Amino acid sequence: MIFASEKSLRQLKEQYPEGTRVELVRMEDSQAPPVGTKGTVKGVDDAGSILVNWDNGSTLSLVYGEDRCRILVGEFTQTVRDQILAIRETGKTNMFDVPMVQRLASEMGYHELVLFLIDHRKQYSHFILTGEVE
Repeated sequence: MIFASEKSLRQLKEQYPEGTRVELVRMEDSQAPPVGTKGTVKGVDDAGSILVNWDNGSTLSLVYGEDRCRILVGEFTQTVRDQILAIRETGKTNMFDVPMVQRLASEMGYHELVLFLIDHRKQYSHFILTGEVE
């Protein structure tokens, strides 16, 4: 088993914060969920394994250096919702000023929201107006 260096571990924790949605690309385990299974990251452990709650009920982790997943960008997740509400609570911007919302999101480390706003402004605006997800 390969263990992540301290630098790699920091990068993994930044890249896969809790709530990140992922899709399984490859897992070398007989108990692995099927390729294409989606899940939600719970965190990254000290060995660099990505802890995932898979949508099919599995909780098998992705082993550092062996297994592969891809980050799903653009889904309106609970994390994106929470980040929108946190920015609104700051009172620093009109929530329809999307470039400013993106800047604040970036400053606050809300990378999921920054990426979500690139391609999903209509969905974002609908949420701001109604409080509902399309």
